[in-house]
Amino acid sequence: MRKILLGFMLLATHFALAQNNYNACGSQSGLWNYDTVFVSCDIIVPAGEQLVIAPNTTIVFEGYFSMHVLGNVNARASYNQPVSFTIADTNGFSDYHSTSGGWNGFRFEQTLPESDSSIFEFCRFYYGKAAGDSTNGYGGAFRIDNFSKIRIEQCTFDHHYAFYRGGAIYANKAEILIRKCEFLNSFAGNDGMDYGYGGAVAFRASLPEVSGSYFEANSSTGVGGALSFEFSDPKLVNCEFYQNYSALGGAIGFIRAEPQRQIANLLIHENSSLFFGGGIACLEASPRMTNLTIINNSSAMGGGYYCNEYANPVLANSILWNNTAGDTLGSQVWIWDVYSEPEFHYCDIQGGLEWFGGSSFIGVYENNLDVDPLLFEQFWLFNDSPCINAGTPDTTGFLIPPTDLLGMERIQYGRIDMGVMEYMMVGLPHQNEEINALLAFPNPLNYNSVCTFELPLPGTVQISIFDLNGRLVWQQTNEKLSAGLHRFSLEDFVKNQPKNNRPWLLKVDSGSHTQAIKLIH
Repeated sequence: MRKILLGFMLLATHFALAQNNYNACGSQSGLWNYDTVFVSCDIIVPAGEQLVIAPNTTIVFEGYFSMHVLGNVNARASYNQPVSFTIADTNGFSDYHSTSGGWNGFRFEQTLPESDSSIFEFCRFYYGKAAGDSTNGYGGAFRIDNFSKIRIEQCTFDHHYAFYRGGAIYANKAEILIRKCEFLNSFAGNDGMDYGYGGAVAFRASLPEVSGSYFEANSSTGVGGALSFEFSDPKLVNCEFYQNYSALGGAIGFIRAEPQRQIANLLIHENSSLFFGGGIACLEASPRMTNLTIINNSSAMGGGYYCNEYANPVLANSILWNNTAGDTLGSQVWIWDVYSEPEFHYCDIQGGLEWFGGSSFIGVYENNLDVDPLLFEQFWLFNDSPCINAGTPDTTGFLIPPTDLLGMERIQYGRIDMGVMEYMMVGLPHQNEEINALLAFPNPLNYNSVCTFELPLPGTVQISIFDLNGRLVWQQTNEKLSAGLHRFSLEDFVKNQPKNNRPWLLKVDSGSHTQAIKLIH
């Protein structure tokens, strides 16, 4: 009897699990609220209809299939219950000339302008692949053409490929939002003469916003290891670029454009390029940029920064240091042609004008330093750094953001600093009406580090730690606290985060007021 009962229970469990999966093919709308959705042919979301994907749903493509969106998709998940998109079998993913090993991504093509917005929050995208003929070689995970109502936030893109442009995302004539996302291990290009642009993301004739995002180990065969902007005017703020690679512009390539929107607070380090511009390449492009830290990048020429073809970019309040090239000349900056006239205002540039490579400099070079910026582990300003209070006295016209890369108030001590982060004494307490004397000690952190703060009145307090790009990495649940002095251990955070001497932001939120301090771990 027990065996019969056990068998019945196992059968019931199996049936329940099977019921919580779904096989999708063809026209789809309504709600996907399943453990796993298996996609067995191309999906179409019809015009005027919506597909909602519930948190904690995994979408598995059983072949090289796409999701063509004519209506809209709403995939709004959470930090602990993300929505995931992946392929059942990754074999053949690295073959440029085969569709094996990947799925064909989201396709926003011929989507009507009046269609509702598509929103993706806390989604994970893996192994999107844009391979094949010229119409299918763009955007491994997303190909967006002439449609703007798309927001992608707190998402991860890992291992994507495009034969031509946009390893993970390609957008043409689009005004989309990408916020607090990470892009890893994506590639654009092939083994022929068709060069790839934008290893992670490529924009053409677009007005995108990319903010608070992280780019690592992306690459392309042409321009922009992580990002390329062609005929585009981006808002690009609070982003980090690490170990990306391309032929020109290891991290970013600006091509045939005069961007007028805000480009600021970019940390560009350990990127490389085969020919020019290990950090940034400007090709017939003139972006205005402020508060960049371009450090430890490398290239044959122009280890940090490259200009060509009537490029007249403006760089202010920035640090160009310890970039390398084939020769000392051009290790930081390389200017190819006699028609490019870049401007440098209130920057710290190693070697100064004497180290510039290429054509004779005919641009603007004013109030710049050539002195060791004294950075802690590459981007944190020591308390005796010459870059403190050394930026432009008048920030008018430079589109200075209100905060630095970590979200702290940009001007701390009367004048803007150079680089991505405003100097603040580590552990310096701030004062407000509800929470006083916020302090972390020891800082840099170890297993004994604690945070202390005073609460004048009883209240519910939430304690959170964020990374450089504003992504939540640790949180203490809301807790009702009495008035008085409180302390809590940071041991749990220290144990679960690798020690890399990078800055973090700790916030204590009482509801109506928020305090924050920088941490080093």
